[in-house]
Amino acid sequence: MKIDLHTHSISSGHAYSTISEMAQAAALKGLEVLAITDHGPACVGVPGSLYFANAQRMPKMINGVRILSGVELNIVNKDGEVDLPDDILKKLDVVVAGLHLESGYTDLGIEKNTEAVIKAMQNPYVKILSHPYAKYFELDLEKIVQASIEHDVMIELNASYVYTARSSDEKIFNNLVKTMKLLKAAGRKVVLTSDAHSHEEVGNFDETLLRLSEFGLERSDILNSDVGAVLDFLGVDK
Repeated sequence: MKIDLHTHSISSGHAYSTISEMAQAAALKGLEVLAITDHGPACVGVPGSLYFANAQRMPKMINGVRILSGVELNIVNKDGEVDLPDDILKKLDVVVAGLHLESGYTDLGIEKNTEAVIKAMQNPYVKILSHPYAKYFELDLEKIVQASIEHDVMIELNASYVYTARSSDEKIFNNLVKTMKLLKAAGRKVVLTSDAHSHEEVGNFDETLLRLSEFGLERSDILNSDVGAVLDFLGVDK
């Protein structure tokens, strides 16, 4: 795996490494591409919209690793609105979106939560849906997978969730397995992400790759085994 599309630098407020430290770790692990997707401004402790509007100033290469500018957006209401406007999103290389605690969204139950996420996926700049199997906001996973295909949004296989849920939260792990099997049955590839919150977590895919069979997946089901295919999907120049 040569690319990590979901990571957080110290700017997210609850992460612990600089972009340079993240890039150095990526280089040591043999990654070619690293996306920095700090949390959007609705999350507690993060910078304002100017941080993301100025993303073109981020270095494009550090330690031989290509750096993609990005964001993990917060879905903030029942209408699927997110916490950055389109005129900023269009400047970014990678736009991830998901539901998060303490980020403006109030749990509305499975039906309304699902509708909100589907509406967010209709945003043409949203390319990846983050952890729809998290326990805080229940979703209809069948409808989420169907909508992800309809709107060409990738669903991540979040290695951080694999690591924590496998040992501590059976519900999350079962939801994760269900989501991956639904995607496999639909012939849809997934993106493998670290959701790193420190440089040591960048590209931590080994445990997840060893357990792919538990999710009904094979390596060929992982989109980011092919850097060119990922960049094509994102619409980013090679």
